[in-house]
Parts: sequence; structure tokens; C-alpha cells
Amino acid sequence: MKKVFVAGLFLSVSAFAESWSGTISDAHCGAKHAASSEADQKCVAGCTKRGEAPVFVVGDKVIEFANPEAVKGHEGHKVTITGSMKGDKVQVESVKM
Repeated sequence: MKKVFVAGLFLSVSAFAESWSGTISDAHCGAKHAASSEADQKCVAGCTKRGEAPVFVVGDKVIEFANPEAVKGHEGHKVTITGSMKGDKVQVESVKM
């Protein structure tokens, strides 16, 4: 019984929203655009227009989005994302610059 309770408690805690700060890049360039300069923003916008998926760069990690449409318009920007992890992807609830 204890194991079931502990597992349920862990799952309910992991469902709470968290916040991370990082840069929106694209799957092709990844962490190359973590600086968020004007040139980085243009490159990321161009890559996503050509079909590359947006990704979230946090430190040296590149994380995919479960709902990439939520970050549209923030390509190449430094942002704070509130959301939760769904497997190895971020489920975005809100994006703030």
C-alpha cells in the first residue's frame, strides 16, 4: 500500500507547473543561437519558416516542445516558460519575454 501511495504522490507533484529560462531556437541549429542576438533571431525565424521545429535551449540542454505552436512569435528570443515536462518534452502553459 505504501508503494502505491508514494507513486501517486510523486505523480501528483510532478503535475505542477515549473518555470525555466532559456532561448527559443530551432531543431537544425540547436544551441548555436542561445545568445539571442538579432542575427540569431533572424536565423531561427528562417529555419522555423522552412519547417524546422522550435526547441528550447536551457544551459547546454536542447529540449523539444510538446506543443510547439505555443512559442510561435518568440523565435530566437530569451524567454521564461512556465509548464510541465511530458516525458522529455516541455508542455508550455505560458511564455514571457
